[in-house]
Amino acid sequence: MVLAVVTLPRVTAPVAIDYSFWRGYRFSVADRVVKPHGFPRNRLSLPGTAGTVEATFKAGVLRAYPVISVDGVDHPTGPTTPRAVQVIGLLPLISLMLVTGAIGALLTFGAIAGNVSIIREDLSDRVKILLMLTVLAAVVAADLFIVSLATAA
Repeated sequence: MVLAVVTLPRVTAPVAIDYSFWRGYRFSVADRVVKPHGFPRNRLSLPGTAGTVEATFKAGVLRAYPVISVDGVDHPTGPTTPRAVQVIGLLPLISLMLVTGAIGALLTFGAIAGNVSIIREDLSDRVKILLMLTVLAAVVAADLFIVSLATAA
């Protein structure tokens, strides 16, 4: 599934960007996959009209679309993610105060992974916020259930 397609200066064809939770971002130019390199893996060597075009990309866990930078000029690949949506996406971290350890971490980071996938969906910001608050309520309810089981024993 193609997340976005962006036309960059001096690049031979539009850059298609694909995202997978397990693989991360994949970039391709004219059906040729371009692998990120460097440390951190945020540099791209794209085929250009007069040689290779060096670019970098900025992507965050809670950013729906990355930004590709060529010659110091940022080229967004989609609309920016509002700061409020990013903050609400991280709210499940407060559930670690209820249940710590492996179970709490599993629930918390599972909820954050769910929120990341919600952020990347093509929905309105209001629907995204509502869904992420539902995920938060579900993880807090699960934590409270675990706490009640632990105190009852």
